[in-house]
Amino acid sequence: MVLDTNLSLLTYIYDRLTTDATLKSACGGTVRLYPVQASPDTEFPFMVHRFDGGQLEPFPMRETTYYLDIFSNTDNVTEVLSIRQRIMTLIDQYSFSTTEVQSARMWLQTDGFVGDIEDGVWHYVCQFNMRFYRKSEIAAILAR
Repeated sequence: MVLDTNLSLLTYIYDRLTTDATLKSACGGTVRLYPVQASPDTEFPFMVHRFDGGQLEPFPMRETTYYLDIFSNTDNVTEVLSIRQRIMTLIDQYSFSTTEVQSARMWLQTDGFVGDIEDGVWHYVCQFNMRFYRKSEIAAILAR
């Protein structure tokens, strides 16, 4: 079954993050990771993630930005920074492939706290660069 490239990437990263025992522990037992946004009544801590990107030369190569936002409502920054530390271990400088993507590589572009509107909520955003090859484009070029 052919998946959408973004769905393939999001699913792979979701599985990597939500099954990690150390990250589960840092998140209080359950890693809550949602695409794009979470509902207003979502239990803390939670994360949201998304992609934004385009294509490069050579044509099958794509470059995208992966955004991961961490939200916590504890009295101090310890929880959110513990979650951030484990995420860096899991996906910074990480290479992988999926059914739709070959030779994906992620590396940290920037990260930091964001001032939030809601009092008592820590919001930390991580932004990663990612490069990869779409397998379907490679196959189409080779078939020409």
